[in-house]
Amino acid sequence: MASRRTGSDSEEVGAALDLLWVEFHRLNTLHFAGALRLDELRLSPRKQYGGYCVPAKRLIVLSLQALREHGFEETLDTFRHEVAHLVHPNHSAAFWEVARKLGSTTRYAKPPKERNPNYVRYVYECPACAATVRRQKRLVRASCSACDKSFNPRYLLRLISSPALRRNAG
Repeated sequence: MASRRTGSDSEEVGAALDLLWVEFHRLNTLHFAGALRLDELRLSPRKQYGGYCVPAKRLIVLSLQALREHGFEETLDTFRHEVAHLVHPNHSAAFWEVARKLGSTTRYAKPPKERNPNYVRYVYECPACAATVRRQKRLVRASCSACDKSFNPRYLLRLISSPALRRNAG
């Protein structure tokens, strides 16, 4: 039952982690007869929102920023989602059944209220409607959802800004 606490955050982080551990034990007892293992639970100042689970390491990491911006209830919902990943690592129908059973009510974590300006690395543009799409990760063969809800090569997004393009322009 390790948890990471740092500096001035230790009281806030410690209190939240204590409540999350209590919730883990409640869920584990109620739904899994104590069979689930979670060795480490962290609130990370580096993670901007949401959380992730590494089932092989029995580790769950949640966003400290999301806790501060959206409150404990949002973090608790994300935590329940991540606990479901201890059972099913992917987002299969079986995963969603477990997540609902655990009380996870949302599909996506709320994004941060303010993002780091370096967050957006890639900017794409639709050749038809000129809508821009900003992403942290590079897209491969994505089309404009405003022009067609299904993939349509006529609306293939065009990369207009990336770290490599910015380096070459300078």
